Amino acid sequence: MMRQALVALGPKSVVAGVLVGGAALALGALFLPRAVASASAPSSMYRLVLHAPERAGEFYVSAWAEGDVFVAHSDEPKLTFVRRGDEHDGCTWQGTERLTRLSAGVYAYDYSEQILSCRPDAEPFAKTPRKGIVTVERWDGPATATAMVGVQAPGDLWNTTAMNDEADSDDHCTDDDDDSADVDVEQEMADARREMADAQREIAEAQKQVADAIQQANDEVKAALAADDE
Repeated sequence: MMRQALVALGPKSVVAGVLVGGAALALGALFLPRAVASASAPSSMYRLVLHAPERAGEFYVSAWAEGDVFVAHSDEPKLTFVRRGDEHDGCTWQGTERLTRLSAGVYAYDYSEQILSCRPDAEPFAKTPRKGIVTVERWDGPATATAMVGVQAPGDLWNTTAMNDEADSDDHCTDDDDDSADVDVEQEMADARREMADAQREIAEAQKQVADAIQQANDEVKAALAADDE
């Protein structure tokens, strides 16, 4: 089956947000140094944004299938989310998502599935393992930490009969399809790493600009206070 990228908020979008935020901080630093300090206060929650390929029309027993995923800390070395659900194929599936910290704000992502049990008349779907990355974003709005373990309702499949027919005709994916899918995943991972490296360079430059603006603002405040004393 063809794969398509799952895009929530990619690394370039993350950079754009950081650069815009950096410009706002720099402007504020020139006039309201105290406001800058307040704006940089740490948030109590973090959002995990998934960047991983997905097969069109397939289901994933995933924490991200429930909506945004939040954690209370951004520096855990490993995170594991486990979800279980009774699917339309007549089987009970368990999805396991393992996150391994690569660097500040970035995790390697690995998703695997297993069938726990099936009804006698079940027609199991094909498994859809995948790999990707997860980026961490500070979250200032209301949120609660996502449960590490949970039970889900069946996936919202538009036509399970058609999926089963396609799976039967493809014999649940040929070797050529699997090889092509592996190449696609590796290419997407390489592209994601390059984008992340570019993002980190742009973030560092933005942070330097903010630091320079804050220093300039402090110097101007000191000069103004000295002039008033004279």
